[in-house]
Amino acid sequence: MIPEQTLSTVLDHCLAVRANEEVVLLIDRETDVDVIEALVAGIEERRAVPVIARMPRYVIPGSEPPGGIARLLDGSTAAIELTSTFIGSSRARQRATAGGTRYLCMPGVVGDTFRLGGPLDVDFDALKRTTLAIADAWSRADSYRLTTPGGTDLAGSVRGRPGRALYGIARDEGAYMCPPDVEAGTAPVEASSSGTAVIDGDFLFMERGPVSQPVALHIEGGHLVGSDGDEAGRLLDMIARCHDDRMSNLAEVSLGLNPRGSIGPVPMETESTLGSAHIAFGNSIAYGGTVDAAAHLDCVMQHATLILDGRPVMIDGEMTDEA
Repeated sequence: MIPEQTLSTVLDHCLAVRANEEVVLLIDRETDVDVIEALVAGIEERRAVPVIARMPRYVIPGSEPPGGIARLLDGSTAAIELTSTFIGSSRARQRATAGGTRYLCMPGVVGDTFRLGGPLDVDFDALKRTTLAIADAWSRADSYRLTTPGGTDLAGSVRGRPGRALYGIARDEGAYMCPPDVEAGTAPVEASSSGTAVIDGDFLFMERGPVSQPVALHIEGGHLVGSDGDEAGRLLDMIARCHDDRMSNLAEVSLGLNPRGSIGPVPMETESTLGSAHIAFGNSIAYGGTVDAAAHLDCVMQHATLILDGRPVMIDGEMTDEA
């Protein structure tokens, strides 16, 4: 049973469902039925119209929806992505939000994601202020260095790159947000980053669940050049499936900022977790970059330390006064 409190957070606070509007629910065969039923009932209780759009079960994150569903999104005022694989970076989604669709990207969520005390049971307005402040710090910075106790040490340029803030609230026309994910980051300048990222959280939407052993990813000149660890194949196999040489591009560096998130089986909650950081490979267009690759693949690490222009924003997963 999904609590009314967190259901209301999503429908009223995050999306602001309006009477008589149609709300498109993007689902596939693995979408949690309890989540679908609760959202349908909640939308109807608000005198709006739920429109269920059933999609294929995609393997590659960022896949394009069928043409008919893309057109449905173009004509809608609100949509919620509930597919089991992330498609929020697709061109279809970007066209829809550019045209005014309010869009909540919530792939892979399950009934437990709505639990009281969980990552949707937060004050998104309060988190918005923090997230925007950190995004502004990214925007003002020329350089970054990301480290973790697990062995991450990655640095590069972010000069001229806008900070990107995801804070869960899509009440305004054309807004795109991803509750429970709360994060701030950017796309590093292409070919500028080098170092190692040790992934001890998860490879999101690349098989299920957190890694059992850390994986070291080696980056030179802004590209993935090597890896160590038994589960590196989760990422490498997905890159190979994309058949796109640009997938080695380091596309994003971001901090997770949701205080009630935790590393676990739901990718969007894992990515949201306060104190975590994630990098991504491939497409960087929606993150301020220039690489229009076939997919966007996120990799999460824990207990992050982020230094922007020599000033600490987060140390071992704890926010600093600089944030």
